Amino acid sequence: MCELIPRFTQGFESQFGYPPGENVLVRATSGAKGEEKASLVAAGVSGDLLSFYEQVERLSLPDLDSGFFIHSAVEVVSGEQPTVLAGDVSDSIVVFGSDGGGGLFALGAAQGNVYSLSGGSLIDDTYETGGHGVKIISRDLWGFLESLRGELTNSIAHR
Repeated sequence: MCELIPRFTQGFESQFGYPPGENVLVRATSGAKGEEKASLVAAGVSGDLLSFYEQVERLSLPDLDSGFFIHSAVEVVSGEQPTVLAGDVSDSIVVFGSDGGGGLFALGAAQGNVYSLSGGSLIDDTYETGGHGVKIISRDLWGFLESLRGELTNSIAHR
């Protein structure tokens, strides 16, 4: 991603007529790792997402499709996101990202699925769906990240 992002933004303004947004992958700093890791663990984050945050602080791709954002660990543990998914799919979740259209990306605890959430209702810490609004977009976090890299690569190739 670090190599692809500069290629993605190169020539962006001449092609689209406006400057690109902040398309960036920010690596985690060693000084923040211990404190952030403790906060993530306390918030129930484990496995692949915890490993991701040991390496990456955040990812911002506002100009890829409608936008993709992987939030910082601080945002993930802020307590302002749903932690329970209810409706057609029930799961404990960790919201770790969003898209440019108001949708959320969440990692499920039960099977590690990455969900795209849109059109549901937030009631306290529960994201309620009424038969729609939840889509499994990857079977795991690494598959989701690979799909983002694939979309970035495709976008560069088709310019």
